[in-house]
Amino acid sequence: MNIEEQKSFYDKYWSTNKLINSLQLRRCVKILEYFTVVKRKIRKPLILDLGSGDGRLTAFLGQFGMTDAVELSQQAVDKANELYPHVNFQQGDALTFDFRDKTFDVIVSQEVLEHIEDKDKYVSVCHKVLKPSGYLILTTPNKNVLDHMTDGKTWSDQPIELPISKGELIRLLKHQNFKVLKYESIIMNFGNKGYYKLINNKYVVTLFKKIGLAKFRESVLSSLGYGLHHCILAQKQ
Repeated sequence: MNIEEQKSFYDKYWSTNKLINSLQLRRCVKILEYFTVVKRKIRKPLILDLGSGDGRLTAFLGQFGMTDAVELSQQAVDKANELYPHVNFQQGDALTFDFRDKTFDVIVSQEVLEHIEDKDKYVSVCHKVLKPSGYLILTTPNKNVLDHMTDGKTWSDQPIELPISKGELIRLLKHQNFKVLKYESIIMNFGNKGYYKLINNKYVVTLFKKIGLAKFRESVLSSLGYGLHHCILAQKQ
């Protein structure tokens, strides 16, 4: 699907208001947790949200520093600029947008990487527009979990869906000269095929709850990459 077809899809996608579901809320919470780390180090960060969607999370980030956002859908950009005038929303393709080099202290990329075919170029753009030692906060679906879900192949109906594994994500970031400061995967118990069927067996999950080790189990599985979404805090090298 070419870029014009993608624009058309997302204009239609963002033409109606959407409620935030519990999965999206948990991603937002994790992003804000990582953003808190950045805010402790940089009092007034310059922020870029790549793929800002309808701008609700961007608007909140914009309370903490000057914030720009780039979104493919003109429909979403027009609505966001009307609702959240303190953020500079612009329409564009992240891979070809005319960014100034070394401009931002932090980039937020929520659920965008999986919709990009040239992932190396996308992460390279992030590296290019960050200031020295700038931060990247990124979330994206976990290919391993989706591959072990009965309905994993139909998880989303967006034009391009190319999720990656934990190992692929870490290698991608390192290849583009990012240092991974924090990796977690969030939202457990979604895989139900293969060895995931054993890991997420309801009796196993219940047993860990009964013996008071539910949080320990989640922590271990999170670090190993068994959650539905990868969450990354990385720093430009």
